[in-house]
Amino acid sequence: MADILIIRFSSLGDIVLTTGVIKYVSENSKEKLNIDFLTSSHFAGILQDFPYIRNVYCINKGDSLIKLNEVISTMPNYDYIFDLHDNIRSLFTRIISNSNNFVYNKNAVARRLFVKFRLCKSYLKEHTVIKYFKPFMKSFNLQMPALEQLRPYFPAQSVVKNNKLKHIVVHPFASKYTKQWPFFSELASALIDDGVLVTVIGDGAIDLQDNVVNKTGKISLSALKEYISSADVFITTDSGPLHIGVALNVPTIAIFGSTTKELGFYPSFNNVKVIEYIGLKCRPCHIHGLNKCPKKHFKCMMDIGVEEIRHHINSFLYAGNKGN
Repeated sequence: MADILIIRFSSLGDIVLTTGVIKYVSENSKEKLNIDFLTSSHFAGILQDFPYIRNVYCINKGDSLIKLNEVISTMPNYDYIFDLHDNIRSLFTRIISNSNNFVYNKNAVARRLFVKFRLCKSYLKEHTVIKYFKPFMKSFNLQMPALEQLRPYFPAQSVVKNNKLKHIVVHPFASKYTKQWPFFSELASALIDDGVLVTVIGDGAIDLQDNVVNKTGKISLSALKEYISSADVFITTDSGPLHIGVALNVPTIAIFGSTTKELGFYPSFNNVKVIEYIGLKCRPCHIHGLNKCPKKHFKCMMDIGVEEIRHHINSFLYAGNKGN
């Protein structure tokens, strides 16, 4: 039996991406694993009732290392610490422990060189879940599985679906402007005209017609999962909720603008379709996206039309399209 601590403080999508790795390691390790998780209190709710984690420990955003040390003092001694964040707080946690510790390779330099100069592309072929898995693979003598076996995972949610109407859930927001598609309002109106139920979720403001169900604003992470679970198709940006949709295995359409596959977070899983402007030379313009288009044309999003998204929605709803 081994006691394990996994560290990932933020952000929402990065934490969700650990879930499939945790599930796979738990089910395939030859020894029983007791897994605890250290994260930010802001995101801890996403791991509530996750069956492969024993305890979730939290710090608040901005907490000092002294406060972090107080939290660490309440934890048991661990056989292994897996640092899936690699920042000053996770380093501090590793330094003051007596555990065997392992750090994932985030390829930070290679990603920046690729964005700035289009160099190091050969170093950026691995999805983030593969990078997360590699330290466990070495520690527990596991073979590298297919990517789909490391797919983010949440247990199926119990939701009541409307059997008369198809339900489209839309998450139109993202952390940066260049990751937000500007035509979500028009899409919602078009989908209403198609006779489907449309619910818009997320933390932000958007103009919507009256017969769109507007659930924007601050909601709990558990409620966010419930809304996404209720969808026949989920439409979103390159954002944390995208990975929740993948983890719940809801048919998902992701609209990518300023970010690309090389950055590691592309949803290359079954039942997911990515819409993007392939071949646009200015993509990616930044690792995390920007608050304005540096080229001033925003072609990566402006050239993706409503009818293209409607086509892929109908493919999911009526033709059994399984995405990538």
